[in-house]
This record gives sequence, structure tokens and C-alpha cells, in this order.
Amino acid sequence: MQLLRSLLLFLVALASGTHLCFAAAGESGMPLLKMGLPVRATALADASVSWVRGAAAVWHNPAGVRAANGSAELMLVHREWIQDAQLEFLGASFPLGEGNALGFSLATQAVPDIEIRTRPGEPEGTFSARMLSVGLSYGHKMTESLRLGATAKFLYEKILIDEASGMGIDAGVQWQTPLPELAVGLALSNLGSMSSLRNEATTLPAMVRTGASWQAELESLRASAFLTADLLYVIPEGAAYGGLGGEILLREIIALRGGYHLGSEGRGLTAGLGVAYGILRVDYAYAAIARDLGNTHSIGITLSL
Repeated sequence: MQLLRSLLLFLVALASGTHLCFAAAGESGMPLLKMGLPVRATALADASVSWVRGAAAVWHNPAGVRAANGSAELMLVHREWIQDAQLEFLGASFPLGEGNALGFSLATQAVPDIEIRTRPGEPEGTFSARMLSVGLSYGHKMTESLRLGATAKFLYEKILIDEASGMGIDAGVQWQTPLPELAVGLALSNLGSMSSLRNEATTLPAMVRTGASWQAELESLRASAFLTADLLYVIPEGAAYGGLGGEILLREIIALRGGYHLGSEGRGLTAGLGVAYGILRVDYAYAAIARDLGNTHSIGITLSL
């Protein structure tokens, strides 16, 4: 317990120092880094920091990089986003001895056909914008109930002919409490910097995320119920958001999911479905977007190897 308290104090102190560094920024770039890409988490309103494991953890909380069953995992995700933007995600985790694991992530976002306008009238042409994140993660199980992890990321963005690159760091902790049904987690994400994009450097969306999850077995129904909640604070923007999610898993095969984003004017209801068979799991998630921007759809495939 003393070790856990020390780790939590360290992460909170690091977050406080980061807040001071970015306090005057007021906004952040690289929106790809604020997306919750793994599909199960998307369906649960991105409330994932306490429970996420395996290949999905390389994006949400590196403390969970080692899969629950100790196997290697490979995850592929495709998302149709607003304004014809498309997001692709590749995540992988590999066990490394007892209690350790390595992870890899690659995420891209492409926004095509952005109109070029220097004066009123018809556009003079179009261009595209692209963002890229490539990460390497390490997770370590300190005890049966306590896991730690960290990720180092290479970041790149290109808008028209302007390019910038940089580095980011994530760190996280997950703790299975003395109550066997209750887990808690904390993660810091996107601590780092970018080179200048033409005249000004992009401010990374440094974030603090904390949350808890509760799982109960419904033996009479051969099912389990799962509830999760996260609180997210985006440091440069001084903005806080919440996520609530729930899942019913039937016979360890079919999962029904739903969630809701709190504090966001543009995001609200989420829902999803997962089907597992052998080493394969297929997940689908729907997310409602307000202000007539349309809705988003994600599909993911996970292989346990």
C-alpha cells in the first residue's frame, strides 16, 4: 500500500508540473491523441483506464499491456470519423517473462479534400492533413494486484506542405483493490513536445485520466455485468470530461455495450457489440456526434496468439 501511495503521489506531482508548463497555452493540437481508438473502449465512452489489458492498453494505459491470459495480442481498428476523416489503429502486445510485456502501437488519421481558399468564391484546390503516432510500451506487474507501465511515442503531422514531428510519453498504474470486483487506474498521456509547424509548435494534448470499474458474475444467467467510469482532464485546455459505460457478457461469447460521454458538447451516446470465438474477437462501436456532424462507426479485430 505504501508503494501504491508513493506511485500515485508521483503521477499526480508530474501532472501538476505539466499543468504549470501548459497553463498559458489554452488549446492543443494533434487531435488524434485525444481519440479513444480501441473499439471496446469506444463503445464504453472511452472509460477504460482501470481495466484495459493487452493490445488495447498500448493506447489507453500502458500499465495493462500484459494480456489478462498472458498471451500475445494483435488488434486492428478502422474508424469512419467526421468530415470523411479515417482513423486506423494497429496495436500489439507480447508477454516478456513473468509479469512483463512489450507493446507496439501505430495510429494514423487522414483528413482529405480540405478546400484551399484565399479569397471569396470557388476553392482554389484541395489538400489533405495527416497525423501519425508510433509507440513502444512496457508493462510490469509489481504484485498480483499492482501493474505499472510506460509508453514512448514518435509523433508526426503534415498539413499541406508544412510538417512537424516530436515525442510523447505516457505513464500509468492499475490496481486491483482488496474488493475482487473493483479495480482503479490512473494514466498520464501525451507529455512531450513537437517541432514548429511553420511558425508555431503544436501543443500536445497532455491528459490525466483516472477511473474505476466493477465486475459481477451472474452465474444463473451464465453471464457477467461490467460497469466502468473515467474522469479525463485535458491540461492545456483546462477542460474536464467524464465517461460512463456498461457491458453484459453472455456465455463469454457475445458482449452488449453502451456508454455516455459527460461534459462534451459534441459527443454523447455510445453503443457496441462484441463477438468472440476461439482466438478471434470482432468488435463494433457506434458513437453519436452532435451539431449535425454525423455519427461515427468503428470496427476492430483482435487475435489472441
